[in-house]
Amino acid sequence: MLEAVPIVEEYKDDYIIFGCNDSYKVIPWLDEHYACDDRWWRFNGEDFRKRCPKLSSWTQSKEGAKSWNIQLVEGYHRDLLSTDSSYIHFGSNSGFQMLNIAFLMGCSKFILVGYDMQHINRKTHFFGDHPGGMSNSSPYGKFINYYSKIQPEIKPLIVNCSPNSALTVFRKNTLREELENNKSFKANP
Repeated sequence: MLEAVPIVEEYKDDYIIFGCNDSYKVIPWLDEHYACDDRWWRFNGEDFRKRCPKLSSWTQSKEGAKSWNIQLVEGYHRDLLSTDSSYIHFGSNSGFQMLNIAFLMGCSKFILVGYDMQHINRKTHFFGDHPGGMSNSSPYGKFINYYSKIQPEIKPLIVNCSPNSALTVFRKNTLREELENNKSFKANP
C-alpha cells in the first residue's frame, strides 16, 4: 500500500480520497477517514486530531464520536452494501464499512488500494499489527465472502488496484491506469 501513496497523491485533486484506520499517518491529504471501534479511537484519537484537526471521519464508536468530534454512523450485520443512507452494513471489516460510506455519499466509482486480504510480508495490515491490545486477527476468507455478496449492479463500479490482493471478486487493474482513465468520477459529497 505504501508504494501507492505517491501515485494517488498525483491525482488527489481528481478524486475523493478515503482512508481507513492508520492510513492518516501516511496520507495527510485524505478527504475522508473511517475507523470503527472504541479501542482504535482510545489509542489513536489524540494523535489523529493533532495531525488531522479538520479531517472528516466516521466511526461506529459512540465514545470516539463524542471525544474526537467524529461522525457516528449506525450499522448492521447484513449482507450487501446498505443503500439506506441512515446506516451501513459491517461486512466484518473496516474497508467494507468505508466502501459503504463512500457509496452512500454518492461516489460512483471505487478504486480499491490496500485491499490485500492476505498477509503481506507477515503483516496483517500495511502498517503492521495494531498496538494497544487491539485485535490483530483478520479472517480474510470471511471478509472476502462479504465482498462477494455485494449487489451485482454495484460490483462493476469497483476495481481492485491492490497488486497482491486475494480479493478477486472485482475487476483488477493497475492503479495508475485506473486513476488516469477515470478522472471524471470525483463526487461532490
